[in-house]
Amino acid sequence: MDGRRLACCMAALLLAACATPPPTAPEKPGTLAVEEPSLGLFSRIRVPEGHEPALQLAARGVQIFRCERVGGEHEWRFRQPEAELVDGQGQPVGRHGANFSFEHRDGSRLLGTVVAHDRAAAADTLPWLLLSAKGFGKGAFAGVSYVQRVNTRGGMPPAGCSAGQVNRLLRVDFSADFVFYRPRG
Repeated sequence: MDGRRLACCMAALLLAACATPPPTAPEKPGTLAVEEPSLGLFSRIRVPEGHEPALQLAARGVQIFRCERVGGEHEWRFRQPEAELVDGQGQPVGRHGANFSFEHRDGSRLLGTVVAHDRAAAADTLPWLLLSAKGFGKGAFAGVSYVQRVNTRGGMPPAGCSAGQVNRLLRVDFSADFVFYRPRG
C-alpha cells in the first residue's frame, strides 16, 4: 500500500513539473514596461495625446519649507525638494531638486514647469502634478516632454508656524513616483 502511494505521488509531481512552463529569463534592468498611472475620471494631470510613458522612477526625500510672514499671518512656504531617484530594482539613478529639476547619473537633466495638479487624498500628502519638461543632454531623460508626480505620500507641512519660527526651515519626509513621457515615435 505504501509503495502505491509513493508511486502515485511521484507520478503527480512529474506531471505537475511537465505542466509548469519553463522559467522566463529575467528582464534586464531598465527594460521594464512602464504603464500610465491609473487616474480618476476627472483628473487634470493627464498627459496630452501623442505621448507615451518611457520611464518610471521612485523618489524618496524631503520637501523643504521656510516659515514666512504673509500678510498678518505666518505660514510654511515651499522652497524646494531634495530627493533621491531610484529605479524599479531600488538602485539610485539620480536626484530631484530645486525648480522641479531632475538629474540622471548618465548626465541627462530635466527642468519642469507645473501645468496642472490633482489634490491628494490626505491633507498631509503632496498633490499629484503634471509637469511640462525641457531636457538637456543625452541619456535616460533625452526627449522627455512631460512628467507626472503620482502616488505621493507625505510631504506637506503643518498648517501654520509662529512668529518665533520666522526664517526657520522645515524638512518634511515624502515619497512619490515620477512617470516620464516622450512623444510617440
